[in-house]
Amino acid sequence: MNNIKIFSKSQFSLLWWSGSISSFGDWATLFASVALASYIGTESGNSELTAVVPLVARIIPALLSSFAGLIADRFDKKLVMIFCDLTRMVLVLFLFFADNLYFIFIINFFSEIFSLIRQPSREAVVPEIIDSENLVKANSLFAIGTYATLPLASLLLGFFSDVETFNVVNEFGNGWSGSIIFLLDTITFLLSAYLLYFLKNKNVNTASSNPPFSFKNFQEGINYFFKTKNIRNIAFSISSCLIGAGTLFILGHTFLTVDLGFSESSFGFMIASFGTGIIFSMLTLSYFVTTFNRINFLIGSCMIITGISLFSAFRSVDFVVILLSIFISGVGTGGVYLLTISYLQASTNPELRGRVFGNFYTIGRLALLISFLISGAAANYLDGVFNQDGVYLVLIGSSILIFITGILNFTIGYKRIFKEFGIERSNFNKIKFDLDKKEN
Repeated sequence: MNNIKIFSKSQFSLLWWSGSISSFGDWATLFASVALASYIGTESGNSELTAVVPLVARIIPALLSSFAGLIADRFDKKLVMIFCDLTRMVLVLFLFFADNLYFIFIINFFSEIFSLIRQPSREAVVPEIIDSENLVKANSLFAIGTYATLPLASLLLGFFSDVETFNVVNEFGNGWSGSIIFLLDTITFLLSAYLLYFLKNKNVNTASSNPPFSFKNFQEGINYFFKTKNIRNIAFSISSCLIGAGTLFILGHTFLTVDLGFSESSFGFMIASFGTGIIFSMLTLSYFVTTFNRINFLIGSCMIITGISLFSAFRSVDFVVILLSIFISGVGTGGVYLLTISYLQASTNPELRGRVFGNFYTIGRLALLISFLISGAAANYLDGVFNQDGVYLVLIGSSILIFITGILNFTIGYKRIFKEFGIERSNFNKIKFDLDKKEN
């Protein structure tokens, strides 16, 4: 199917609107859960600590994506997504009544599990409704739909929290002023499931047509992922990139406000610039990339751009230069993400797509988790080394890591292109001159 317009009656449109609405519900639930946990913590004076409870609850199951991918391969992906949306609808409803941290933790923990199960199912179903030459364009629209709902969810939470009119409704729950957002979230998940009901995918995997759910099936996906050279190389390259990029979000605020002395709002401007670069990259690449024959070359180029631009940003003291460099790094990062997702969709065996995406997201989340855990500790350890600030050294090191990883992918891709177009592969070598032969 070539119709990938979001304002149409196509299968892509149904999947896009369902995914965007579901993402809005996810963001709103996360933000509201953090705010509710912080509100509960104010009574004991530990709001800063209690606010991280929902985040911890969502990090723990994040490493189970490989098992979620197996579910996507064993059952009808459409039914899996509908079941996950309806389950999250019920779970979020309980948050309206949550009045303690244990309850918030448990609900967010299980909600994240069903979000993880839904994600590889969505990624795996895309190639079933979209032609391969349109995958990059389709994935760029999916990413925009996902991240464009983030600020909308944040703004809506702020609106409902400040409007006293809804306090009457909130009194039926836990009494927190923003709890009505959880009722709204139940509607978003229900609407997402309703739209998916009309989706017509190829349904290549069903419980009746595949072997039983077992560890052997899970191991099959692991083996395919790690033994397929191109997929393995790209996945681990992306992981290295994520380890480096994760430091930007952990140490970026300290770098701008403490090291350089900019205002508190500077970090918000930096993140906005990074996000704008990602969106720009996705809109641009969607019109130029339709095949994946030189994927290593393209991903390597994007990583090199990201590494150089981040290095430039961290070496600068001019805020305008920093914002411009961060924007360019967003362009490179968006390109890496979009090309990788599209390549995995186009090149993976349909019966294994769910497990491949599950493994990919597991490695990606593990890389981010490692980055989040070691960035601060490494900055403290390196503080004063070479008479330099530790935060600066870690940020510079992360940009160099991304650059080196990009060089490796670029070199692999360049060798393949050279081999494809090299003189030894051409018809030039087949030309022969038989000067001794006489015409009859």
